[in-house]
Amino acid sequence: MARQYEVRYINQYVSGNVACQPEKKTVRKHSAQLPQMQRKRKQKIAIDVFSLGSIVLAAVLAVMMIAGMVQMNRAQEQAQIMRSYVSTLQAENKQLKDTYASGYDLEEIRDIALTMGMVPIEEVPHLQMQLQVPEIEDAPTGWENFWAFLIGMFA
Repeated sequence: MARQYEVRYINQYVSGNVACQPEKKTVRKHSAQLPQMQRKRKQKIAIDVFSLGSIVLAAVLAVMMIAGMVQMNRAQEQAQIMRSYVSTLQAENKQLKDTYASGYDLEEIRDIALTMGMVPIEEVPHLQMQLQVPEIEDAPTGWENFWAFLIGMFA
């Protein structure tokens, strides 16, 4: 068996083995403690990203709505201008039709046409013909083409 040595702890200092310890400085205490300013804590504001995004989206939509209203007002103004322009053109057209209609006589024109060789419609011979329209065959639909293709593949 291995021999165990007795371990003895010696609580006595041996000369030359002591470490020097520095002396502690004495701290002077003031008789009255002066108040110190407390540091102001910075306030942290929690920002909700979803709320911020919703606010930005609402602002963008409001701007787009205002721009749409401006465009709609411009279009309505242009439509009103076009309506007034159409009404002036219609009045001018009516005036020109009246001027044109008063400028010729239909009976005089008919007499001139008869002298030039016009034949009245009552005197023109009429021929009646009957035609048979051939039936148009319906083209096969896409589904029918696909079905025929499948039948051809597996036949």
